[in-house]
Amino acid sequence: MTIASRTSAPVASPTDSSVAAAADTAPTTRGTLSFRAKLLLAMMLVVAAVTTTTLAVTRRFVERAYARVTRERFAAEADAFAALQEARLAAARSRVRNLARSVRLVAAVNERDVALLYKIAVDELRNVLELDPDAGGLAPATFFRVLDGGGTVLPPPSQQAGLVDDPGRPRWEPQVAAAARAAIDDRVQHIGYLDPRVGDRRVLHEVIVTPIVDRFADKAIGALAIGFPAEERDPAAARIPRGVWLGRRLYSPTLDTARGGARRLRAELRARLPAAAAAAASGDFDVVLQDHPYRVFYRPLHEESRLPPAYLVGLHSLAAARDEQRRLRDAILRVAAVALLLGLAASMLLARTLAVPLRALVAGAGAIARGDLSARVAVRRRDEVGHVAAAFNEMAAGLALKERYRSVLDVIADKAVAERLLAGAIALGGETKDVTVLFCDIRGFTALSERMAPHDVIVMLNEHMTALTAIVHAHHGIVDKFVGDALMAIFGAPTTTGDDALAAVEAACEMIDARRRLNATASPPLEIGVGIASGAAVAGCMGSAQRMNYTVLGERVNLAARLCAHAGRMEVLIDDATRTRVTGRVGVEPVASMRLKGFADPVDVYRVRNAAVESVA
Repeated sequence: MTIASRTSAPVASPTDSSVAAAADTAPTTRGTLSFRAKLLLAMMLVVAAVTTTTLAVTRRFVERAYARVTRERFAAEADAFAALQEARLAAARSRVRNLARSVRLVAAVNERDVALLYKIAVDELRNVLELDPDAGGLAPATFFRVLDGGGTVLPPPSQQAGLVDDPGRPRWEPQVAAAARAAIDDRVQHIGYLDPRVGDRRVLHEVIVTPIVDRFADKAIGALAIGFPAEERDPAAARIPRGVWLGRRLYSPTLDTARGGARRLRAELRARLPAAAAAAASGDFDVVLQDHPYRVFYRPLHEESRLPPAYLVGLHSLAAARDEQRRLRDAILRVAAVALLLGLAASMLLARTLAVPLRALVAGAGAIARGDLSARVAVRRRDEVGHVAAAFNEMAAGLALKERYRSVLDVIADKAVAERLLAGAIALGGETKDVTVLFCDIRGFTALSERMAPHDVIVMLNEHMTALTAIVHAHHGIVDKFVGDALMAIFGAPTTTGDDALAAVEAACEMIDARRRLNATASPPLEIGVGIASGAAVAGCMGSAQRMNYTVLGERVNLAARLCAHAGRMEVLIDDATRTRVTGRVGVEPVASMRLKGFADPVDVYRVRNAAVESVA
């Protein structure tokens, strides 16, 4: 848990009532929304989102349902239309097929006797060409043409033979020729639509193109094309108004007369059906005709025919679907309005019950941020808010306890070590570090302390150690321990400055100078000696399971202690490793090699000249 900011002096603890009072009167932060406003806004957004989603889903459902129904209805109408057409053309197709296999007609085609061909056709198809319209079924045929084996139209010798008043070469003859070539190649009948001019207008025709087959040679030697006006006897009986789209025209009495906006409908069909013709696919699209919405359906007719592509087109009004959507929308909006009002009322009540304890928590958190770790909030409820208040009080108590631990830890351990221990940056095990160790003790302290009262001894030592500790910290070292009148400091662990030996020597020299300044006013005056050694040492938290201390161990530590013991009054002794690291920056002079306890060989020792740092450019 993060420890709160520390205070050097205790702060008066406010009571629960004072925290609550501060919470009740605490102003909201300017420029931000209050909790109550956010809760109300959230409720409004939820209701709006649910309403919008419901409207979208309902609209989509209604549209899909109506689209499915209308598609099924149009499919049924298209199937009925195809069945009616097949029934109308059945007798004519049979008679034309029999004529196409007639021996007389085959002989005339082989002889290319055009006059005879048309005479035979008129004689054989008289009952087809002159149907009684009152008998039901097809109207009398309007035209017929005979084509040779290459699909070339054999022009009739007279207008009466062709039955169509269309001067010159009719524009539909090339279309008949294309269908005839396909019929000759496939040796099957082709059925489709044409719109030849009859009198002063174009009339939609159902056309039968039949191959003329020589049964003896077993091959198609020509074709016969015959057309009938495509007229429905009772178009009003269709459940969906429909018509046939051919070329760029729409043929339908129901769509052109019973429905408005025929020009707009034809424009939409001209724009959309060419792409559909390329894909030979059926489909639908929406269109607005005279401010009313409609859905247009289309399906290709006789896709296998080589005659111009034709489409059965149906028009279904969407007014009922739109009305149903509006009714559902209005109902949903009414329910949403009621839900919004109820939600706002519930939100305001909930916000009121939550605002006071939340403000109390904010006030308590502010008190802790200001360093008052005794702040507590009242626990008035047993729900989650009450649990939060109780948890806050537990957290505050824990922070206060940890702060007391921290204060004690800073007193009994070096501050830098304490902070790194709390941050988890120091391994609890050992690690090898390159360090510089400094020992400093008072010369003749035993004899001096025997002549002083215990209280005066403690006061003198505290003053002395306080000054030395400040110097160690100023040079980025840590105070490892105090042993009687001696101080042990470490440079390079747990962190290094990169020039720890120089920092230690400078600190030692400043200790000598500081002691001289203190001696000017102290009674009795004190004299110190300092020993410094550098090298590898084991650093880490050591001790027992109940109490541990961060320190360093090793030969260099023992050497620094021995040098300190041999240092004279106000003298700083360093080992050869330290001298090597500060050469050129600190004035030193060698002293006689020393035999020190614990070291088999003599140790080279150096004295810091005049115990002062000499700056070198």
